[in-house]
Amino acid sequence: MNRALGSMQANQINAVNNLLELYKRNAPPSDIERYFSSYGLELVKDKNIIQNIITSGKIFFVQDTSIGEFSSVEYNNSLFLNIKNNSFVVVFESLGTKNLNDPLWVGFLLTMAVLISLYLSIVRSFTPLKKLSKNIKKFAQGNLDVNLAATHSEDEIGQVAQEFNNAIAKIQELIRSRQLFLRTIMHELKTPIGKGRLITEMLDDETQKERLVNVFERLEILINEFAKIEQLLSKSYSLNYQDYHFSLILEQVKDMSMLDNWDELISSDIKCDAVINVDFGLFALAIKNLIDNALKYSSDKKVRIICDENKVSVANRGAALAKSFEHYKQAFIRNKDEKATGMGLGLYIIDKICELHKFRFEYNYSDGTHYFSIVFSPKGAI
Repeated sequence: MNRALGSMQANQINAVNNLLELYKRNAPPSDIERYFSSYGLELVKDKNIIQNIITSGKIFFVQDTSIGEFSSVEYNNSLFLNIKNNSFVVVFESLGTKNLNDPLWVGFLLTMAVLISLYLSIVRSFTPLKKLSKNIKKFAQGNLDVNLAATHSEDEIGQVAQEFNNAIAKIQELIRSRQLFLRTIMHELKTPIGKGRLITEMLDDETQKERLVNVFERLEILINEFAKIEQLLSKSYSLNYQDYHFSLILEQVKDMSMLDNWDELISSDIKCDAVINVDFGLFALAIKNLIDNALKYSSDKKVRIICDENKVSVANRGAALAKSFEHYKQAFIRNKDEKATGMGLGLYIIDKICELHKFRFEYNYSDGTHYFSIVFSPKGAI
């Protein structure tokens, strides 16, 4: 018996066993023809064919049951299920044998095989493109170690990947050169500062000694600040999140600002001392840049710091911005006629620090006053 007939026979046995189970539960099918139809068996109505099947067919198995005798019969390359008892004799034909011998069915199977093969071929051809897209996203997120030319294909996708890989190599080299340049400068600056502090300790004049020590300490803070900015811009900074009261962060900002007249220029309105989950040094740098920016453009050279439950705002008097807030958040943005010094990185750095912390950096102008705010989710307040 070939595999097709074997499968049909197994289907017949399954149909018979399930029918017997229904009778045991006293839940026989109301329509026996519909029941066997659900198993791919069609009722044979021609009496002559039924007679030929019974007399000339080859019997494969016979099963006696309480409701009658079931037998599987092969006749004329088709498989039939013969059911008989004292009341009736019925024969069902397994439709699968017809379908397997139907040329249209064979053609359909061949067509499906071709379509599936074509689909798999198309999917396989898109695999390098998906890998390329995934690696480009990683590179955009700051992962500079991706290799976009991992595929060795010589088609258009492989060529595009190779060109991207060449561009990434150049960018990596530029970044390394910039990092080496900045780190060399910062290292060379630390040497004279260290020597200056050593000489300062040898001074007899305590007043002069204290002033110079403060100057060198502030210079060290400034160099460390430059180092953080360099790491931030190169996306190589690893944040150390902890909970801090804003008042403690503000004390650090005061030390970093190097302003002798802090209390004259800056007033604090801490309505509640919020607890914020931040990288201490980096968030202090953001607040310092906010204050520096406000002092630089304040018309009365006064700045007010406001701390609410869910945000910190720095306010200063001045004329409205000439362009949108989004414009000034870009790197190296300054007005051409602007007299204030600086490279135009202040708001850009603040915005990047807020992105790292998943905070919002917002701006509002009301009654001649600028309000630059960092909005966060507080841990608590006192």
